[in-house]
Amino acid sequence: MNPRIEGTESATDLSASPADIAVLHAQVAQLDRLASVGQLTAGILHEIKNPLNFVSNYATLSADLLTDLVELSAKWTATPEAGELGDLLTMLNDNIGRIRENAQRAERLIQSMLAQNRDEGPHFAPTALNVLLEEFTKLAYQGIRAGDQDFVVSLVFQLDPAMGEVALAPYEFNRVVLNLVLNACYAVNERRKSRLDQAYKPTITVSSQRLSDHLEVKIRDNGDGIPAAVKEKLFTPFFTTKPMGKGTGLGLSLSQRIVNEIHHGTLTVESVPGVYTEFTIQLPLS
Repeated sequence: MNPRIEGTESATDLSASPADIAVLHAQVAQLDRLASVGQLTAGILHEIKNPLNFVSNYATLSADLLTDLVELSAKWTATPEAGELGDLLTMLNDNIGRIRENAQRAERLIQSMLAQNRDEGPHFAPTALNVLLEEFTKLAYQGIRAGDQDFVVSLVFQLDPAMGEVALAPYEFNRVVLNLVLNACYAVNERRKSRLDQAYKPTITVSSQRLSDHLEVKIRDNGDGIPAAVKEKLFTPFFTTKPMGKGTGLGLSLSQRIVNEIHHGTLTVESVPGVYTEFTIQLPLS
Protein backbone atom coordinates (compact mmCIF):
# COMPACT_ATOMS: atom_id res chain seq x y z
CA MET A 1 0.00 0.00 0.00
CA ASN A 2 1.25 3.46 -0.89
CA PRO A 3 1.96 5.26 2.43
CA ARG A 4 1.38 8.64 0.82
CA ILE A 5 -2.11 7.63 -0.25
CA GLU A 6 -2.82 6.18 3.21
CA GLY A 7 -1.72 9.45 4.83
CA THR A 8 -3.91 11.44 2.50
CA GLU A 9 -6.93 9.35 3.40
CA SER A 10 -6.32 9.86 7.13
CA ALA A 11 -6.01 13.60 6.67
CA THR A 12 -9.25 13.65 4.70
CA ASP A 13 -11.07 11.67 7.38
CA LEU A 14 -9.97 14.09 10.10
CA SER A 15 -10.65 17.28 8.16
CA ALA A 16 -13.70 19.39 8.91
CA SER A 17 -15.65 21.49 6.46
CA PRO A 18 -16.13 25.22 7.05
CA ALA A 19 -19.77 24.49 7.84
CA ASP A 20 -18.78 21.96 10.53
CA ILE A 21 -16.32 24.43 12.05
CA ALA A 22 -18.98 27.14 12.09
CA VAL A 23 -21.37 24.80 13.89
CA LEU A 24 -18.72 23.93 16.48
CA HIS A 25 -17.91 27.60 17.02
CA ALA A 26 -21.59 28.35 17.54
CA GLN A 27 -21.89 25.49 20.03
CA VAL A 28 -18.84 26.63 21.98
CA ALA A 29 -20.18 30.19 22.05
CA GLN A 30 -23.51 28.91 23.34
CA LEU A 31 -21.78 26.89 26.06
CA ASP A 32 -19.86 30.00 27.08
CA ARG A 33 -23.10 31.96 27.32
CA LEU A 34 -24.63 29.17 29.40
CA ALA A 35 -21.64 29.27 31.76
CA SER A 36 -22.10 33.01 32.20
CA VAL A 37 -25.83 32.57 32.81
CA GLY A 38 -25.02 29.88 35.36
CA GLN A 39 -22.74 32.21 37.29
CA LEU A 40 -25.32 34.99 37.22
CA THR A 41 -28.05 32.59 38.31
CA ALA A 42 -25.95 31.42 41.25
CA GLY A 43 -25.63 35.00 42.46
CA ILE A 44 -29.35 35.61 42.10
CA LEU A 45 -30.18 32.40 43.95
CA HIS A 46 -27.93 33.34 46.84
CA GLU A 47 -29.72 36.69 47.08
CA ILE A 48 -33.12 35.00 46.98
CA LYS A 49 -32.17 32.68 49.84
CA ASN A 50 -32.08 35.54 52.37
CA PRO A 51 -35.71 36.72 52.00
CA LEU A 52 -36.83 33.13 51.59
CA ASN A 53 -35.22 32.20 54.91
CA PHE A 54 -37.03 35.20 56.40
CA VAL A 55 -40.36 33.87 55.12
CA SER A 56 -39.66 30.35 56.42
CA ASN A 57 -38.51 31.52 59.85
CA TYR A 58 -41.44 33.86 60.37
CA ALA A 59 -43.89 31.22 59.16
CA THR A 60 -42.52 28.91 61.86
CA LEU A 61 -42.76 31.69 64.44
CA SER A 62 -46.32 32.48 63.37
CA ALA A 63 -47.28 28.83 63.73
CA ASP A 64 -45.98 28.86 67.33
CA LEU A 65 -47.89 32.06 68.11
CA LEU A 66 -51.01 30.56 66.58
CA THR A 67 -50.73 27.59 68.94
CA ASP A 68 -50.68 29.99 71.88
CA LEU A 69 -53.66 31.87 70.45
CA VAL A 70 -55.68 28.67 70.11
CA GLU A 71 -55.01 27.89 73.76
CA LEU A 72 -56.16 31.36 74.80
CA SER A 73 -59.27 31.16 72.63
CA ALA A 74 -60.40 28.13 74.61
CA LYS A 75 -61.42 30.57 77.37
CA TRP A 76 -63.94 32.20 75.04
CA THR A 77 -65.85 29.09 74.07
CA ALA A 78 -68.99 30.33 75.78
CA THR A 79 -69.22 33.53 73.72
CA PRO A 80 -71.36 33.79 70.55
CA GLU A 81 -68.29 34.61 68.49
CA ALA A 82 -66.44 31.44 69.54
CA GLY A 83 -67.43 29.47 66.45
CA GLU A 84 -66.38 32.24 64.07
CA LEU A 85 -63.09 32.66 65.92
CA GLY A 86 -62.41 28.94 65.64
CA ASP A 87 -63.01 29.02 61.88
CA LEU A 88 -60.66 31.99 61.46
CA LEU A 89 -57.93 30.25 63.46
CA THR A 90 -58.30 27.12 61.33
CA MET A 91 -58.01 29.14 58.12
CA LEU A 92 -54.97 30.97 59.48
CA ASN A 93 -53.32 27.68 60.42
CA ASP A 94 -53.95 26.29 56.92
CA ASN A 95 -52.48 29.42 55.32
CA ILE A 96 -49.34 29.21 57.44
CA GLY A 97 -48.99 25.55 56.49
CA ARG A 98 -49.13 26.42 52.79
CA ILE A 99 -46.55 29.20 53.24
CA ARG A 100 -44.14 26.82 54.96
CA GLU A 101 -44.70 24.06 52.40
CA ASN A 102 -44.03 26.32 49.42
CA ALA A 103 -41.07 28.00 51.12
CA GLN A 104 -39.53 24.57 51.72
CA ARG A 105 -40.16 23.62 48.08
CA ALA A 106 -38.45 26.82 46.93
CA GLU A 107 -35.52 26.10 49.24
CA ARG A 108 -35.12 22.61 47.75
CA LEU A 109 -35.13 24.01 44.22
CA ILE A 110 -32.59 26.70 45.11
CA GLN A 111 -30.28 24.17 46.78
CA SER A 112 -30.52 21.91 43.73
CA MET A 113 -29.80 24.75 41.30
CA LEU A 114 -26.86 26.01 43.37
CA ALA A 115 -25.43 22.50 43.42
CA GLN A 116 -25.26 22.51 39.62
CA ASN A 117 -22.48 25.12 39.81
CA ARG A 118 -20.38 23.15 42.28
CA ASP A 119 -17.74 20.66 41.27
CA GLU A 120 -17.64 18.41 44.29
CA GLY A 121 -18.47 15.14 42.56
CA PRO A 122 -21.67 13.12 43.02
CA HIS A 123 -23.00 12.80 46.54
CA PHE A 124 -25.51 10.04 47.21
CA ALA A 125 -28.27 10.64 49.74
CA PRO A 126 -31.72 9.23 50.58
CA THR A 127 -34.01 11.07 48.19
CA ALA A 128 -37.79 11.29 47.88
CA LEU A 129 -37.80 10.39 44.20
CA ASN A 130 -41.48 11.11 43.54
CA VAL A 131 -41.11 14.63 44.96
CA LEU A 132 -38.01 15.20 42.83
CA LEU A 133 -39.79 14.00 39.68
CA GLU A 134 -42.81 16.23 40.21
CA GLU A 135 -40.88 19.36 41.15
CA PHE A 136 -38.35 19.22 38.31
CA THR A 137 -40.94 18.23 35.73
CA LYS A 138 -42.92 21.35 36.61
CA LEU A 139 -39.73 23.43 36.65
CA ALA A 140 -38.81 22.28 33.13
CA TYR A 141 -42.32 23.03 31.88
CA GLN A 142 -42.31 26.52 33.37
CA GLY A 143 -38.91 27.10 31.74
CA ILE A 144 -40.41 26.42 28.29
CA ARG A 145 -43.57 28.38 29.06
CA ALA A 146 -41.52 31.42 30.09
CA GLY A 147 -40.42 31.72 26.46
CA ASP A 148 -43.75 30.76 24.89
CA GLN A 149 -46.87 31.82 26.77
CA ASP A 150 -49.07 29.97 24.26
CA PHE A 151 -47.57 26.63 25.26
CA VAL A 152 -49.79 24.57 27.55
CA VAL A 153 -49.19 20.91 28.30
CA SER A 154 -51.06 18.39 30.39
CA LEU A 155 -48.67 16.91 32.96
CA VAL A 156 -49.77 13.47 34.11
CA PHE A 157 -48.06 11.92 37.14
CA GLN A 158 -48.36 8.19 37.77
CA LEU A 159 -46.04 7.86 40.74
CA ASP A 160 -45.70 4.70 42.80
CA PRO A 161 -46.78 5.56 46.37
CA ALA A 162 -44.47 2.77 47.61
CA MET A 163 -41.41 4.45 46.10
CA GLY A 164 -40.38 6.27 49.28
CA GLU A 165 -36.75 7.38 49.57
CA VAL A 166 -34.03 5.86 47.41
CA ALA A 167 -30.28 6.38 47.34
CA LEU A 168 -29.52 8.85 44.53
CA ALA A 169 -27.04 11.52 43.60
CA PRO A 170 -29.95 13.99 43.57
CA TYR A 171 -28.23 17.02 42.08
CA GLU A 172 -26.99 14.96 39.14
CA PHE A 173 -30.30 13.11 38.72
CA ASN A 174 -32.12 16.45 38.66
CA ARG A 175 -30.31 17.20 35.41
CA VAL A 176 -31.56 13.98 33.86
CA VAL A 177 -35.18 14.80 34.69
CA LEU A 178 -34.79 18.38 33.44
CA ASN A 179 -33.17 17.27 30.18
CA LEU A 180 -35.75 14.60 29.42
CA VAL A 181 -38.75 16.77 30.28
CA LEU A 182 -37.35 19.75 28.36
CA ASN A 183 -36.98 17.50 25.31
CA ALA A 184 -40.52 16.23 25.80
CA CYS A 185 -41.85 19.79 26.09
CA TYR A 186 -39.99 20.78 22.95
CA ALA A 187 -41.40 17.77 21.06
CA VAL A 188 -45.05 18.37 21.93
CA ASN A 189 -44.72 22.11 21.41
CA GLU A 190 -43.27 21.63 17.94
CA ARG A 191 -46.12 19.27 17.07
CA ARG A 192 -48.63 21.79 18.41
CA LYS A 193 -47.17 24.63 16.34
CA SER A 194 -46.81 22.60 13.15
CA ARG A 195 -50.40 21.36 13.03
CA LEU A 196 -53.81 22.96 12.97
CA ASP A 197 -55.38 19.94 14.68
CA GLN A 198 -57.52 21.50 17.38
CA ALA A 199 -58.08 18.08 18.97
CA TYR A 200 -54.37 17.60 19.70
CA LYS A 201 -53.59 17.93 23.41
CA PRO A 202 -49.88 18.04 24.32
CA THR A 203 -49.37 15.52 27.11
CA ILE A 204 -46.34 14.44 29.09
CA THR A 205 -46.65 11.46 31.42
CA VAL A 206 -44.14 10.87 34.19
CA SER A 207 -44.35 7.54 35.99
CA SER A 208 -42.34 5.71 38.62
CA GLN A 209 -42.39 2.14 39.88
CA ARG A 210 -40.46 0.44 42.64
CA LEU A 211 -39.75 -3.21 41.86
CA SER A 212 -37.98 -5.90 43.88
CA ASP A 213 -34.41 -5.08 42.84
CA HIS A 214 -34.65 -1.88 40.80
CA LEU A 215 -36.78 1.16 40.12
CA GLU A 216 -38.14 2.49 36.85
CA VAL A 217 -38.88 6.03 35.77
CA LYS A 218 -40.63 6.67 32.46
CA ILE A 219 -41.07 10.03 30.74
CA ARG A 220 -43.42 9.84 27.76
CA ASP A 221 -44.66 12.50 25.36
CA ASN A 222 -47.18 12.42 22.51
CA GLY A 223 -45.07 14.50 20.14
CA ASP A 224 -44.12 13.52 16.60
CA GLY A 225 -41.80 10.74 17.72
CA ILE A 226 -38.26 9.97 16.59
CA PRO A 227 -37.32 8.41 13.22
CA ALA A 228 -35.13 5.29 13.42
CA ALA A 229 -32.15 7.04 11.78
CA VAL A 230 -32.23 9.80 14.38
CA LYS A 231 -32.82 7.37 17.25
CA GLU A 232 -29.48 5.65 16.54
CA LYS A 233 -27.58 8.93 17.08
CA LEU A 234 -29.68 10.29 19.93
CA PHE A 235 -27.09 9.87 22.69
CA THR A 236 -24.14 11.04 20.59
CA PRO A 237 -22.49 14.17 22.04
CA PHE A 238 -23.29 17.37 20.09
CA PHE A 239 -25.95 15.60 18.01
CA THR A 240 -29.20 17.56 17.95
CA THR A 241 -32.19 17.95 15.67
CA LYS A 242 -33.04 21.34 17.16
CA PRO A 243 -32.28 24.58 15.30
CA MET A 244 -29.09 26.48 16.13
CA GLY A 245 -29.48 28.23 19.47
CA LYS A 246 -32.17 25.82 20.71
CA GLY A 247 -29.84 23.11 22.00
CA THR A 248 -26.22 22.06 22.39
CA GLY A 249 -26.69 18.36 21.67
CA LEU A 250 -25.21 17.52 25.08
CA GLY A 251 -28.33 16.98 27.20
CA LEU A 252 -29.03 13.35 26.33
CA SER A 253 -25.39 12.23 26.27
CA LEU A 254 -24.89 13.84 29.69
CA SER A 255 -28.08 12.21 30.98
CA GLN A 256 -26.94 8.81 29.79
CA ARG A 257 -23.57 9.26 31.51
CA ILE A 258 -25.24 10.25 34.79
CA VAL A 259 -27.55 7.22 34.67
CA ASN A 260 -25.01 4.68 33.39
CA GLU A 261 -21.76 5.70 35.05
CA ILE A 262 -22.84 7.40 38.28
CA HIS A 263 -25.95 5.37 39.12
CA HIS A 264 -24.99 2.13 37.29
CA GLY A 265 -28.38 2.06 35.61
CA THR A 266 -29.68 2.25 32.05
CA LEU A 267 -31.35 4.95 29.97
CA THR A 268 -33.23 3.74 26.89
CA VAL A 269 -35.71 5.21 24.45
CA GLU A 270 -38.66 3.81 22.52
CA SER A 271 -40.56 5.78 19.90
CA VAL A 272 -43.22 5.38 17.26
CA PRO A 273 -43.01 8.23 14.72
CA GLY A 274 -46.15 10.31 14.79
CA VAL A 275 -47.35 8.73 18.04
CA TYR A 276 -45.03 8.97 21.06
CA THR A 277 -41.53 8.94 22.54
CA GLU A 278 -40.75 7.32 25.88
CA PHE A 279 -37.50 7.40 27.82
CA THR A 280 -37.04 4.73 30.46
CA ILE A 281 -34.59 4.96 33.37
CA GLN A 282 -33.79 1.83 35.34
CA LEU A 283 -31.70 2.10 38.51
CA PRO A 284 -30.60 -0.69 40.85
CA LEU A 285 -31.91 -0.42 44.40
CA SER A 286 -28.84 -1.97 46.01
